[in-house]
Amino acid sequence: MSTGQRNLLERIRGRLGGTQAPELPKVLRNVPRAQGTETFCAAIESVSGQVHRVTRGKDGLLVLRGLIAERGWGSVACSDSEFLQGWCEQLGPTGRPDTADNPIPREELLNMDAGLCTAQIGIADTGSLALCSEAERHRLVSLVPPASVIVLFERDLVPDFATALQRLEEGGLPTTLSLITGPSRTADIELTLTVGVHGPESLDVILIGESGAVRD
Repeated sequence: MSTGQRNLLERIRGRLGGTQAPELPKVLRNVPRAQGTETFCAAIESVSGQVHRVTRGKDGLLVLRGLIAERGWGSVACSDSEFLQGWCEQLGPTGRPDTADNPIPREELLNMDAGLCTAQIGIADTGSLALCSEAERHRLVSLVPPASVIVLFERDLVPDFATALQRLEEGGLPTTLSLITGPSRTADIELTLTVGVHGPESLDVILIGESGAVRD
């Protein structure tokens, strides 16, 4: 460590003298699945997201159709997730698949109403969603359109970030990992919160229960 770095840390320690560290979130390991699901849903809602709980995959498609009708979406960019391919086909002209062989041009993606993808892990205590690059083409679909819809299976919920990392390490760390916690938000120097500046202004999570088969 250089002298300059050491002096900087000393100044920070001095400024923090007498301050009280914030309370750390409770660790949720080994909690019942139902409790973890309720915690996840509450965490999503606390950051201005919405959770739509369904039992079967086809019920999730009905939720998506309802969102399209309610919010007047004319175009939905769909990731190349194997699970979502069937959904995209059933959306007709509203659904536009973004695949490696036929990617949606960025200028068109900027004009689409919503993006649809899946999450590989849901983190209960923060309501965060982990998206792995090896699973599907999700980055632009999940970040560029003004509305984001993410599908998550309840079996992929974990209690906390430490458990999420353990699961990722077991399967091999992805090249790119995106963590999404609610809609995009930022605050200026006066701490005025603004939603949707650097990404989607809304987030809907379709949470499919344990009985949801991969292709039902």
